[in-house]
Amino acid sequence: MTEFAPPIAPEPPGRRSRAARVGRGILLGIAAVAIVAQSALIASTAWAVANPRAVSDQLTVWQYDPTPAIAGYATRAAMSERGRFLFYASTPAVVPDAEFDRLCSRDEPDIGVLGCYTLADGRIYLYDITNVDLAAFEVVVAAHEMLHAAWDRLPIEQQEALVEPLEEAFATVGPESELAERIAAYEDYDRDSRIPELYAIVGTELPQIPAVLEEHYAQYFDDRSAVVALWQEVEAIFVALEEELERLNTELEALSAEIDDDQAAAERAAAALERDITAFNARASRPGGYTSQSAFERDRQALLDRQSALTRRIDETNAKIDRYNELVDEFTALNEQAAALDKDLNIDPQPIAPTD
Repeated sequence: MTEFAPPIAPEPPGRRSRAARVGRGILLGIAAVAIVAQSALIASTAWAVANPRAVSDQLTVWQYDPTPAIAGYATRAAMSERGRFLFYASTPAVVPDAEFDRLCSRDEPDIGVLGCYTLADGRIYLYDITNVDLAAFEVVVAAHEMLHAAWDRLPIEQQEALVEPLEEAFATVGPESELAERIAAYEDYDRDSRIPELYAIVGTELPQIPAVLEEHYAQYFDDRSAVVALWQEVEAIFVALEEELERLNTELEALSAEIDDDQAAAERAAAALERDITAFNARASRPGGYTSQSAFERDRQALLDRQSALTRRIDETNAKIDRYNELVDEFTALNEQAAALDKDLNIDPQPIAPTD
């Protein structure tokens, strides 16, 4: 655009000041800035119209005031500026139990819902985990839900491009693993949830993932290994507990089998001893049954020795029974501990029963 200015009276030669030239430059500069600003305003308005979600997110973040706990989750998870932005854009809130169940939970045994991202209004709700030993889990859940918010904003072509590497990452997990069971449970509840859940889980739980995924998640985490380490910290608690329960259950099964064998053997030995004692008494009471005192004493002592051996065997079996009962008490206490942890994680527990 050409701009016309009103005429300026000429000055005598050699008297036009440098200041006048500078001033003219400033006026022209202001005009240029006005034109550029007007163009930027038009461009930004067009962008805002084309990207209403981004505008809404920005307005939400400007108005959202995170609590120290929420801000702490973002910091401990090592969320990047973009990750923290999406987290805050979802107005995350830790809500009381009853309200959380209404907003997020589903009523299934052994399924604990600790957070959710609601597609309807794009909000994150987090369960209040009060057990200090599980505090790291709150951070992992917060990061997990942030990734759901990120997935919700990805163009469909980007989502489709991530499917193969996500499946590749999941393929490294054994089919008998807890994660495989968890994904199966998600699919049973909603068959379309597999890839979105893999996206959130792989990003927060798996240490080794394809490079394309690592590069992708770097948008949302300054150091993804920080949140993975927190997940491993919590997972170790449950792995150790489960391994101890399984060890105790195995020991109980083996000891129970020993006790059953010992009792069966003792019953057979007792029945045989009873028959032999009856025969001995009948022979001893019959005239001429024993022709010498030494033969009588020998047979009598043999029966007494067998009776003593049987008593020792029964005592050993009773000691095993006492040990079995101690292990049952230990198993029960550990099971109660596991049930308490499940309750802390909003799980309707199904305790493992010890072998009868």
